[in-house]
Amino acid sequence: MQSFRTELENPIVEKDIIDLEKKIRLFREGKIHDEKFRSLRLARGVYGQRQPGVQMVRIKLPFGKVTFKQLLRIADVSDEYASGNLHLTTRQDIQIHYVSLDRTPQLWEELERDDITLREACGNTVRNVTSSPDSGINPNEVFDVSPYAHAFFSYFLRNPICQEMGRKIKFSFSSDERDTAYSYIHDLGFIPKINEQGERGFKVMMAGGLGAQPFLASPIFDFLHEDQIIPYAESLLRVFDRYGERTNRNKARLKYLVQKLGLDEVLRLVEEERIANKSKSYKIDRNTVPEPNLPEATTYPVLDEVINSIGYKHWRATNAVAQKQEGFFGVYIKVSKGDIKTDLARKLVDAIKPFVADEIRITQNQGLLLKYVREDALPSLYAALNPLGFAIPGFDSIADVTTCPGT
Repeated sequence: MQSFRTELENPIVEKDIIDLEKKIRLFREGKIHDEKFRSLRLARGVYGQRQPGVQMVRIKLPFGKVTFKQLLRIADVSDEYASGNLHLTTRQDIQIHYVSLDRTPQLWEELERDDITLREACGNTVRNVTSSPDSGINPNEVFDVSPYAHAFFSYFLRNPICQEMGRKIKFSFSSDERDTAYSYIHDLGFIPKINEQGERGFKVMMAGGLGAQPFLASPIFDFLHEDQIIPYAESLLRVFDRYGERTNRNKARLKYLVQKLGLDEVLRLVEEERIANKSKSYKIDRNTVPEPNLPEATTYPVLDEVINSIGYKHWRATNAVAQKQEGFFGVYIKVSKGDIKTDLARKLVDAIKPFVADEIRITQNQGLLLKYVREDALPSLYAALNPLGFAIPGFDSIADVTTCPGT
């Protein structure tokens, strides 16, 4: 394997990628133990497949947000390094398969050119921070949780306190009380609230999870001020890292620590840790997730044949939702088994560009949400999506099935 050098401007990312290349080389030379190398590659989003000699690579997309340019970059990378398929995940990531381990540093560099990371997409780390896909456009939300999800992603990425935990940790942010980001099955889940003083904060749920032994999360705060959510999460991570199981992997999640010590004792330990925290509060920048570029206003054709069709009427009733921004709609796309071939991904971007904002959200049921569609553009958007198989009605219905591709 030839030595690898990047041309990236970000020295931290560049160091990460060069370090991965060096570790792969040492692993090939037998100078790194299998288990140690496994931990390292997982924290770089590289996951072994059952098929010998190839890897699954998980691309970390905070709260499922991806631009047109980023989606096209991922498609190009999948064609060059993987199988030409994009798999949308229930944690709002994208996975690509059949990647050579030796080529993962180059793959990572290609993605970083458009600000896309693999870092901590797998492994015993803070996994992708999810949110309700409709955050920012939901008419019922008291405020947009996207900047808070982004703050969690940024704060804990490469943070020394969560690089070698006993198991993974998952955070979620729901946009309203309907809890569409499923806080009740997360290690920490946040639901936005405004208190009587008009301050922002969150209802907080802790220690939920699925798996062979599912647990419902417990409510631990009815209102935690927005400046306290990151210090609290940091304190919890420190407690989990210190007291969590490390011998039996099957009992190493936060829910089992709560089961072992009791909720009150875990909360007491977290409160002790909060006293020791260097940062007693952390002010979150609400402007870190800018509004996307909107489609240009234009006169759309009147498509009477489309408007009067049963297919369009059904699709509009189940897949289009009014935004809180007057005159705009969000449009959901069902993606069969969460899989999109790269050539179809490119056709999708070309088809939707005239009608939607430059921001797509991956949904927890492995679909897509398009934003800022003008009402009079809905028939034209439907006509553009239909030939691609992306205008199937019934989003998030009983017929909208989620699947795991396996590795």
